[in-house]
Amino acid sequence: MKFRYCLSRTLLSLVAITVLIVALRVPLLDIPFERDEGEYAYIAWRLDHGEFPYRDWFDQKPPAIFWVYRLALSLPFDAVRSVHLMGLAFALASAIGVFFLARRLLGESWGVAAALLFAVLAADPLVQGFAANTEIFMLLPMILGNVMYLHSVQDRRDDAALMFAVGILNGIAIAFKQVAVANWLFLVAVSPFMSTNPHRLRWMGTFAFLSALGITSFWGLVTWYFYANNALHDLVYNVFTHNVAYVRSIPFAERLSNLVNTLSTLAQSQALVWIFSLAGFIAACRSQRNASFVFVTGWLASGAVGASVSGYYFPHYFQQILPALAVLTVFGVKVLYDSKLWGVIPSWKKKAVCAIAVAIMPCYTLYPFIFMYTPQEAVREIYSGDRFDKMPEFAKVISTITKEDDRVFIFGAEPELLFYARRVSATRYIFLFPLYGHYGDALNKQQVTAREITASRPVVVVNIPNGLFFAPGTEQYFTRWTESFLARNYDAITFTSPDHDVFELYMIRQ
Repeated sequence: MKFRYCLSRTLLSLVAITVLIVALRVPLLDIPFERDEGEYAYIAWRLDHGEFPYRDWFDQKPPAIFWVYRLALSLPFDAVRSVHLMGLAFALASAIGVFFLARRLLGESWGVAAALLFAVLAADPLVQGFAANTEIFMLLPMILGNVMYLHSVQDRRDDAALMFAVGILNGIAIAFKQVAVANWLFLVAVSPFMSTNPHRLRWMGTFAFLSALGITSFWGLVTWYFYANNALHDLVYNVFTHNVAYVRSIPFAERLSNLVNTLSTLAQSQALVWIFSLAGFIAACRSQRNASFVFVTGWLASGAVGASVSGYYFPHYFQQILPALAVLTVFGVKVLYDSKLWGVIPSWKKKAVCAIAVAIMPCYTLYPFIFMYTPQEAVREIYSGDRFDKMPEFAKVISTITKEDDRVFIFGAEPELLFYARRVSATRYIFLFPLYGHYGDALNKQQVTAREITASRPVVVVNIPNGLFFAPGTEQYFTRWTESFLARNYDAITFTSPDHDVFELYMIRQ
């Protein structure tokens, strides 16, 4: 009877989590792609044409994202809706993972609270939560790996297969985003504090070896696959070598400025969450839950490291700290709930006050996006200054004035245009950021790209330069070459959208 009761309670918890995730994300399944989504969708589309990431198209993200997008594009729905449905599925599975992890640490009802809070925070438009970005996919294997880790370490299970599986799951997470390696390093480092095994350092060594073997095994398959497709060198350069230069290119002062700006934005919906998480941190320091405290705070710290590596601190980077933040926040709420400050106030009133205190700010931010904005209005609000809402209609113009096998060159960073129009890029650089950073090989890459475009002879050139191209000290050979190339070979055409937004494109001179 007790088992049936527990099972029914768990099923109700999962239903509640599912209903909330669906309610939060379904209204904006049709929100237009932002540029990162555009690059993933474009490369996923080209996979069905015998082309390959890195070898044929430059991208600095690990490869898993392209195959998830390819799977999404095979669904019988509109492409944008299909991709965001895939994001919904991963967000739901991640929230369920948070539930099981938090339930192990805090109990059933608080596990539900952590999962629901995570669901709300992960959908927050201020962290660009409606986009199907790498973080939303990376979190699922990471969370599942951490659930397995807790199962192994707390239940005194020296299960080699379980440790190996934790490594595989972390390897998959890394295949979505390189910084997920910080989560595995955290699990290894925290092992002596978490393990109940009397030989803690030996357990740590065993876990480190077997989980590393799991990561290596998964990435060994990835390496073999790219080698077999003559793309291993390009994989290594794009995903690892280039990213080292990318990370080094941001000076400390700019990193600090980016961090302050992003935290100022996120504080609009997360300030109270941060306060409760701090309360949870302080309470955990003073409680007997030492192992749980070490685990959650260490997980939060590893996520913060992952969000900090590049120095850009884009809002969606902070999604990787949300699972640990939600658990630590709920621990702070639990401390408040259990305190003697309430006197004889009924339990349900205490729960209501705690829920409102934590969720009121993110819910206030979410409200207009779910109940008021159209998808086009929502994307304008989230990405102010960008014109992602106009790209579908602009792409229709490009597809109308070109043939299916015509090449298109975008002087900018809007690969979603290529995907919407279903036109092939005139260069393997479907966005030009890698040409304009503070990289030692920037001039060589710009010269090679100029030769590619000359050979491809694009029928249409779209001129949407990004302000980051012109940062002080960046190589501008390609800018000058593009201006000369357009003047010699193309005629300017101006496209004005129905609401008077102007785009500049060039048609090849006949």
